[in-house]
Amino acid sequence: MIERLKLAVLGSPIAHSRSPQLQTSFAKDCGIADFTYERIETTCDTLRGTINRLRDEGYDGFNCTMPLKTDMARLADSLSEEARILCSANTVAVRDGKFYADTTDGIGILLTVRRGFGDMTLSPEAAVRGKRVVLLGAGGAARSVALSLKNAGAELIILNRTVSGAKELREMLGIDCPCLPLTDEVLCGAAVECDVLINCTALGMSGKPEFSSLSFVDALREDALVVDAVYNPLETALLKRAKERGLGALSGLWMLVYQGAVSFEKWSGVLPGEDACERAFEIIK
Repeated sequence: MIERLKLAVLGSPIAHSRSPQLQTSFAKDCGIADFTYERIETTCDTLRGTINRLRDEGYDGFNCTMPLKTDMARLADSLSEEARILCSANTVAVRDGKFYADTTDGIGILLTVRRGFGDMTLSPEAAVRGKRVVLLGAGGAARSVALSLKNAGAELIILNRTVSGAKELREMLGIDCPCLPLTDEVLCGAAVECDVLINCTALGMSGKPEFSSLSFVDALREDALVVDAVYNPLETALLKRAKERGLGALSGLWMLVYQGAVSFEKWSGVLPGEDACERAFEIIK
């Protein structure tokens, strides 16, 4: 068992980050007493200098949040395959003076979907394999989610405000899937046959517009699962409507917890279990 970890999260703005509480909870569960995880305000212009300082000061790793993920992928000495395809890195391990970068955003959605379906005996990939997934959005979060879903064998339908953005994502994935405009009519039609609906847009986020209509929730099958990548507020109008219908509904805070758990594994070699993830969720919600 590792006895010491010195970590940080980089971004701008960073004061709001819940990652310190999240990672400290995981460290406590794993019995790592000598543990630090700090917020460091970092811009794209200061990123190179900051990571070199962290390396020189003996940090074991760090997370990168917006707007640094793309630049970190370019600065890394080694990239995972997913991070290379996305040109995005949110987790970096420092070993022998080199930066080993990965993205854990996508695996976070697979673990969230598995939780939503309730069968923890399945691998995260098996939980989504063959599932028909309607993905709303084609931005940064959607790209990570879509790549992991595609790699796990899910069947995707991408709805985006601009169809061209959805098609760009489809091209990046290298798959043949429907790309449709994100309108009320199209959304209602796509919802009818889907197993999982995932919102990766800002709709419903605090300070952002709501969905113009939630009638598509009523079109979902009774065994469908709804995941909202938004976690501020914790229960969005979309999740509230889904719960009122008796559907499985999970906040994006679970995605944050699970991607953080996989980050913790990259640094410590230990993947926090479901009990540890549940305790972390309660701490940061």
